[in-house]
Amino acid sequence: MKPIKKLTFFINLQKHGAQDLSEELAKVATSIGTECIICSDHSALKKALQGQDACCVIGGDGTILSTVPECLQNDVPVFGINQGKLGFLATYSPKTVLRHFTSILQGEYQLEERFVLECTTAFGNKALALNDVVIKHYAPSRLMEMDVYCNDHFVTSYACDGLIISTPTGSTAYNLSAGGPIIYPDANVFAMTPICPHTLSNRSVIFECNSTLKINTIENHYYGTEYQSQISLDGQIPWSEHFNSKNLFPIQVSIYDKKVSLIQPMDYSYFKILRKKLKWGDEH
Repeated sequence: MKPIKKLTFFINLQKHGAQDLSEELAKVATSIGTECIICSDHSALKKALQGQDACCVIGGDGTILSTVPECLQNDVPVFGINQGKLGFLATYSPKTVLRHFTSILQGEYQLEERFVLECTTAFGNKALALNDVVIKHYAPSRLMEMDVYCNDHFVTSYACDGLIISTPTGSTAYNLSAGGPIIYPDANVFAMTPICPHTLSNRSVIFECNSTLKINTIENHYYGTEYQSQISLDGQIPWSEHFNSKNLFPIQVSIYDKKVSLIQPMDYSYFKILRKKLKWGDEH
């Protein structure tokens, strides 16, 4: 692969040791001629990624997810050093990256391209998510009612705690916790999974990647669903200023026209990650 000559570190300062690790890795990179930028302010990330060859995230999966829109905008591949918990996306450990950082910078890695979701609100604002788009009632104890359409064909009406629209990458996150399927990252599909549906036969639905979902809340004065819905993308709420507004819906969710590139170790195996993180059985 292409050697990494210009590298941006994006660090989560809330993770113990992240600052020290970034400085140690920057010294290694500088010693072989790689120019480095260390950034911890998300508002400065867009500028810090301009003209860079890669983004090295030191934190957890959530920190990686927060960089995806900026990495896509700048066509910069991203890789993560796990200082969090599970680390499905942050596939390098601090010990491993310290041992192999020079070889990574010299091009010993593989690139994986992953689908990203685009969510468009009724008032035209757009946002991106690598893992999932989640629609829930603002009050945790309240039920939601929603109509779902696929390519303008009515799918069903849900009465549930919420709805998760998930990419293959995000299928092992909230989607899996809600009983949804694990989807191989290269599969050209995405999933819709209801959260605690009132109708027990409501289960996950898998859609082709060229599908567009339209989701509308059903006005219910008892539940107050139309005016109390919130939409989160990868755990972030981009339109919080419009909370309490019916202008959000209907929303449309589809696959974005660009994929994000993830830098993975040469020996990366998706099923090895699943076995380790989900504590599946090893081969006999």
